Amino acid sequence: MKQVYIILLRAVNVSGKNIIKMADLKQQLELAGFGQVRTYIQSGNILLETDMTREKLGEEIRRIILEYFSLDIGVFVLTRDLLEKALAGNPFPPDAAPNRVFITFLNAPPAAESISKLRQIDLGEDLYVLNGKVLYFYLPGGMATSKLSNNFFEQKLKVRSTGRNLNTVQKLLSLL
Repeated sequence: MKQVYIILLRAVNVSGKNIIKMADLKQQLELAGFGQVRTYIQSGNILLETDMTREKLGEEIRRIILEYFSLDIGVFVLTRDLLEKALAGNPFPPDAAPNRVFITFLNAPPAAESISKLRQIDLGEDLYVLNGKVLYFYLPGGMATSKLSNNFFEQKLKVRSTGRNLNTVQKLLSLL
């Protein structure tokens, strides 16, 4: 049975690196037989329909990107249910600026030792909450003044991750 998936690519079109034109990627995914392919903005957000499993879909998209764009990119495949649960689990107040609240998806739950080390770091006014394979962080002063980023959390938690701000996550959900 076909299902709609949300695919988040890690670090695409950021600071002039890992450049993939979403229109070109959309075309390659359609040629590969995926249905209802849509992209949202240029940061690696894809919605599509397939009867593949999440795991197989992630492998196939990674292969297509490697073959056609010569980039080895992290691919995170989410279902509507996972996206809804992540959004519902946002621990920050509704009045927090949605462009300063981030929802980050991890490829695995971090080890207890890594979490313990992270808790010892002074993050100033920045806040984070870890819930299994979903990490939420709030940057009251904005991204420019914060040390928190996907790279920061990947290094400290020893996992792979990709994140989007609350506005983007809400928009992706509305596109389903």
